[in-house]
Amino acid sequence: MQLYDFIYVDLEKVISIYSQMTGGIVEALERSTENSRSADNKRSYDFKVLKHDAGGTTNDRSAVKEVIKPHHALLAETEEALATNGYLVDLTDPMVAKSFRDPEFRAQLKETFCIKVRGRAVFEDYERMKKIAADFPEVVKLINKSSESSLFSSPEYIQIKSKLDSAEKALKSIKDRNERSREEQRISDVRRELAKLVASATKVGMVDQWILDGVKTWIDAFLPGIVNFRVYPNPELPDEHVFGHLKKRCFEDAEFGALHFTYGSFPTENLTMIGVITSVPAEGGETFSPLAEFEKSDLADYETVENGFRGVFRGFDGMERMVRTSRFPRILVQPLTVYRGVRPNPSFRRAASGGR
Repeated sequence: MQLYDFIYVDLEKVISIYSQMTGGIVEALERSTENSRSADNKRSYDFKVLKHDAGGTTNDRSAVKEVIKPHHALLAETEEALATNGYLVDLTDPMVAKSFRDPEFRAQLKETFCIKVRGRAVFEDYERMKKIAADFPEVVKLINKSSESSLFSSPEYIQIKSKLDSAEKALKSIKDRNERSREEQRISDVRRELAKLVASATKVGMVDQWILDGVKTWIDAFLPGIVNFRVYPNPELPDEHVFGHLKKRCFEDAEFGALHFTYGSFPTENLTMIGVITSVPAEGGETFSPLAEFEKSDLADYETVENGFRGVFRGFDGMERMVRTSRFPRILVQPLTVYRGVRPNPSFRRAASGGR
């Protein structure tokens, strides 16, 4: 039996797909009920995957608010149904996994509903990037100040500063003009040495403000709220990966920031994603042109106007390709679930106790 740590679940999509395959109805809603007199105070979960009554009997009048959510078994059943009914390409199966560059395999993917992939992964939270860009100047100041503070308390700095202070005090007692000039030059050299030491310890590169402002503008225009998730089934072929956009409301942990402190933006452990295939780009690029109907010399007035307006959308395609990054040999999906799955480790299994 495998245990799952579900990180992300698009529950609405999962329920829709499950219902289509099984004909079953799965409730995912919030409802309130009221009990009075001698009644059973029960919470009833009546799903395809779970039927359970919990609670006891009470004589008190009470209002019970139920939040009904399918059990995780629903997710496992949905995955199993997709595979059993031929709607899932399982790249975790060595017998199924092929090169993303294989034309026949890509043709099969175009006729497949879902894909399952497991491997090293990365989270790309653009809103977090925007926040870091906004705070970057102050962060750099803090780093430089901290570095400067550490330098001032270092033995090397203290020793040089002590020599400099002593030399400056001794300078006042030197009467000979030539000797005084030589000592002033030596002190000046020490000051330059000290300045170099400070500069080398505190120089953390600043980024021009126009660049930081540009990052915010670009994200707001093309990547608002976007969290990309990429899974690499073969680390030796990093361009052959599956990726998709994650909706923040579908993360299992409402405190999304906690994800960066648990798994991190570049998790060390393999993660699994199941997603609906949405784009399998061709190797030679897109060949279909939706504006081909206007490629004639005798356009009517209304066709000219339509061509102009629709051409504006096509004009943005180049910029959208830069941010969508859906290109050969990658595969783009709409993620259903993201999880870490772990099977039992026999070496950690505890022997059954005989009782006390």
